Amino acid sequence: MAGYIIPGQHHIIKESSESLSQLLLGEFKAAGYKRVHIVANAPKPDQIEGKLPAVCVYLYQLGLDWEGGMAHRKAQEILEVKQPDGTILEQMRDAPMSVRLDYLISTWAQTPEDEQLLLGLAIKCLIEWPVLAGEQLKGDSFEPEYEMPLSIAARLDEGTLARFWGSLNQPIRPAIQCWTVVPIYPEKLESFKRVKDRGVRYRNLLDPEGTEEGPGTGWGPGPGGGNKPPAPQPGMATFKTGTGVKR
Repeated sequence: MAGYIIPGQHHIIKESSESLSQLLLGEFKAAGYKRVHIVANAPKPDQIEGKLPAVCVYLYQLGLDWEGGMAHRKAQEILEVKQPDGTILEQMRDAPMSVRLDYLISTWAQTPEDEQLLLGLAIKCLIEWPVLAGEQLKGDSFEPEYEMPLSIAARLDEGTLARFWGSLNQPIRPAIQCWTVVPIYPEKLESFKRVKDRGVRYRNLLDPEGTEEGPGTGWGPGPGGGNKPPAPQPGMATFKTGTGVKR
């Protein structure tokens, strides 16, 4: 099998956020912060109220990853799809679209010191786990062997930070910018047929009205077959037939 068909695979954005949140939550609990709350909403006091200490994992931006899979969007892959009668049908689908997810991770606690401790733990966690795989990936939208990368992005400039926090009516506060890239597969499949036989026709150019089938039609083992087409004779033109994929 050249790929997988996963129903509801578009859930991967939501389940990527859940995977990141659960990774951080496990790190905080291991460090003794048993009551840390994970908040997925925009980092505003009304979302944090009554949940201190809290860590906000906010997906603030997404876009196409032009440096990754987007460069190969014209490619296709072959899937082996099991039919209701038990037979296997080969079908094609377009390559997945890679989407970059950008998160802003902010911490909220009773004191700035506790917030900074939580930020340090979050950075440590992201350094120790640059890739999530297996049971770390939550949900059913990931392929069995898929590995989700995690990277800490460069610092945001002050203008961008001021606009972001200003849009939430909040003063600028320290936060981590983290990003990953995930694939979204199309569900549309295309049927095709593999070419099983190849042959050669040749025509005597001195007799344009006549067309003759030459020896070696259906190359391969067996009578009249062979690994190479017959050598053309003087005055004859050869034509290959049955090549490529039929749609």
